[in-house]
Order: sequence, then C-alpha cells, then structure tokens
Amino acid sequence: MIHGSWMWDIVNWASLPVMAVIIALFVWRRLHREYPLFFLFLVVTELVGLLRLGARYGSSQTYFYVYWISDLLFDFVSLLAIYELFLLRLFPHFHKTRVYRYLFGITAAIIAIGAWRAAAASQNVNAGFALITRVIDFSIVAMLIFFGFLMLTMGRQWNRHDFGIAFGFALNNAAALITTAMWVRTRYRASIVDELPVLAFDISCLTWLIVFWKPEKPLQLAPAELHPEMVQQARHWEEQLKGWITPRKGKR
Repeated sequence: MIHGSWMWDIVNWASLPVMAVIIALFVWRRLHREYPLFFLFLVVTELVGLLRLGARYGSSQTYFYVYWISDLLFDFVSLLAIYELFLLRLFPHFHKTRVYRYLFGITAAIIAIGAWRAAAASQNVNAGFALITRVIDFSIVAMLIFFGFLMLTMGRQWNRHDFGIAFGFALNNAAALITTAMWVRTRYRASIVDELPVLAFDISCLTWLIVFWKPEKPLQLAPAELHPEMVQQARHWEEQLKGWITPRKGKR
C-alpha cells in the first residue's frame, strides 16, 4: 500500500461513512427485509472496517492477523450476498436443474481443496492468506459472469437495485484479481495499482448508495423459468457429466 499521504488515508477509509449511510438507509426503508443477506454483508463489512481501523494503532502482527482473518469473513458474507441475489431472487428455481448442482458442487470442491493444499504448501503465511482470498475472488467473478450470461441468454431484465449489487461485487473482485496479477509479475514495484482494490470498493459503495437512494419502482418480472431449449441442453450436459463421474462396468 502507498503510505505517507493524508489523501490515501481518506481513500482507504472513505467507505466507512458511506457504508454507514447505506445501512441507515436500509433500516429506514426496511430494505433489510428484502435483502437480508446483502444487509448482513453491509453490517459485517462496516464492523470489519472499524476493526481494521482500530487495529492500525496496535502492533504490526496484530494488524496482520486482523486484516487477513477479517478478509476471509468479508469474502464469506460476499458469497452469501451473491447467493441471495442470483439463487434466491433472480433464479429461484435454478437448483432444479441437476447438472448445475453437479457443476457447482464439483467446482466448489476443486477450489476448496486446491486453495487449502496451496496455502498449506506455502511457507509464507501472508502468501497463504492472499492465495485463499484470491481464489474466492476468482470464484465470485466467475459466478457473476456465468449468471450475467444466463440473464442475457434468458432475456431477463435487471431492476436497478439488483444490477447495482452485481456491478459493485464485479468491480470490487475484478480489481482484486488485477492487483494480484500485477503482484506476481517479476520485479514488481509498489505503485498506485496497490490501491486499486480500495478505490474499487469505494466506487462500489458509492454505487450502492446511489442505486438505493431512491425507492425502486415496481417491475413486473416474468417467472424465473428456464427455456425449453436450455432445459434440453442442460439434460444433455447432465448425461455427459454422469458418464464422466460414474465408472462404467466392464471397462478397466
């Protein structure tokens, strides 16, 4: 991170007052009933930010563990908010297509095992924490791309609130991946790229404040059902996937 400038201190902590306003807005308009998991994300993120701000005045070791452990908590509530957005709101019947359950389950297992093994093999604790969080960042971006493509394919329409939530998460996690890609480059030197995730999160918070500032107009959405062509294609993928994961008798 770039230090030595009061401007960067403002950038680093600007999300705290903005997030507090969004939380108050949710409570005032009772939006926490409509978006309970996203509201949980807002509250946890605000508490994490305050905890990190307080840890700055402690030892460097204390701040290190507070930062990375809270980062994992941040990623966890981010996944909950994205789960609510796509699987509870936009595609409530998504789980009925078994091939998607297989794909998501296998992918989640591969990511979890791969991240755990890589982190365990890492001799640097900092690198281990960073690897786990970046794997989660990649997973979030992949899910956003997948469901965004599904929205376009099915001809679904976003309302302002849902689009704002998705855009904020996509921007924040994409910035984290870009920064990580720059860090792994050889002979990398500290630059403004290190502040990219913080800038992206500030913009995400401003985006959420703007989209939730005005009440959402009622939008008549079509039932979240898959088109027959998509169902047929999904069944075809399901049969292929079953054939891949189930050993065939008579073959050695």
